[in-house]
Amino acid sequence: MLTSNFLVVDFAQEDDVLKLYPEAPLLSSDKAQWDGIQLQYHRHPPHQLSENYSKQHRIIIHDRSPSPPMVEEMIEHRFQKRQFGYGDVTVVPADVLNSAYWNTEYEFMTLSFEARTFASHTFDLTTATDVELIPSFSKPDPLISSLGFALKSELESSGVGSRLYINSLTAALMTHLLRHYSVQRSISRPQSGLSKRQLQQVIDFIYQHLEQDLALAELAAIVQMSPSYFSTLFKHSTGLAPHQYVIQCRINRAKQLLRQSNLTIAEVAYSLGFTHQSHLSRHFKRLVGVSPKAFLKSQ
Repeated sequence: MLTSNFLVVDFAQEDDVLKLYPEAPLLSSDKAQWDGIQLQYHRHPPHQLSENYSKQHRIIIHDRSPSPPMVEEMIEHRFQKRQFGYGDVTVVPADVLNSAYWNTEYEFMTLSFEARTFASHTFDLTTATDVELIPSFSKPDPLISSLGFALKSELESSGVGSRLYINSLTAALMTHLLRHYSVQRSISRPQSGLSKRQLQQVIDFIYQHLEQDLALAELAAIVQMSPSYFSTLFKHSTGLAPHQYVIQCRINRAKQLLRQSNLTIAEVAYSLGFTHQSHLSRHFKRLVGVSPKAFLKSQ
């Protein structure tokens, strides 16, 4: 039971962040309708955070600063004071008392997600009946920071990336947190991938819905698995992450359409779910070795 003497922050409510920070975030995924995870990017002057609980699990990733800040963190009445560096990561689970003070302006991002999101992503990865995320003071974690900045880049691209790519980054984050930031660290490592029947079901669905912004949970539901476990088995079977495989399928279909139809390159791009022609062209050249225009000329 949370005591009413402390601030309670709900990151699912867009304006609740202003209870905690002096200014609104510079960048936010609130309107992007991401599945199960929210990103906010902040720049703030020296500030003392009120002692607070959040309703969601929260990951704080520290960005570069002209003058690296000296930060004093409090988590569950334990303290750490250190100079933060680029890519340092703090993990604050939901309903855990915390606060912080920093002595100079600096930039950081927060990733927040519900406890049920963490549970649903990791359900098939452990034999434990209950997995608890544990708090961690700021420390370097190159994988979490790279995933966070990849999510930030997707948000800044205004939709160039796919929903499936964002889901895949989220799944990788959840698996890493389970392995390194939970009280249950025993993970079932699959010895094989999807069965042939399961794989074919997923591939058929992908090809039938190439024009859609597919979600990882949508593909996982076909074979009745959690998103993270499905992603692991799918990559074991195909050698590619689900979002990479979908792009490859779209390019294969694009080659067919360019050969066999009168559609323009732009029309092909839009018919296959690419946000614009240059998005198709970039992936086409990377996978085929030539641009769509050069490919057409060679036919």
